[in-house]
Amino acid sequence: MLKQILGEFLKIDGVTAAVVVGRDGFVIESAVSGKIDIDALGAMASTGMGTSEAMGKELGKGELHQMLVELDHGPIIMSPLSGDELIAVVAGNEANIGRIRYELKKNKERLVAAL
Repeated sequence: MLKQILGEFLKIDGVTAAVVVGRDGFVIESAVSGKIDIDALGAMASTGMGTSEAMGKELGKGELHQMLVELDHGPIIMSPLSGDELIAVVAGNEANIGRIRYELKKNKERLVAAL
């Protein structure tokens, strides 16, 4: 079921990967279109998310809901799913970031239930 939900993200124009990662950096499940090193993505997403969460707590800004990394060739959007897992969605410049964010929020409960 988890693989199927992640596959739905690939139907969004410009999305090339949707990956569920444990807080330890290991990939739990993925749906990928093209060549992406998902193990490297998992490790870096976990580290980046942890650092951003710590920054939010240290600055008194509360819990992290989503994180957007804007890069030359497209965004990476990450969101915690639970205390132990997170999701990272990799896209190209042509992707609609608002649509990806909406789909992440809409499908969060389904993703958590599938874990």
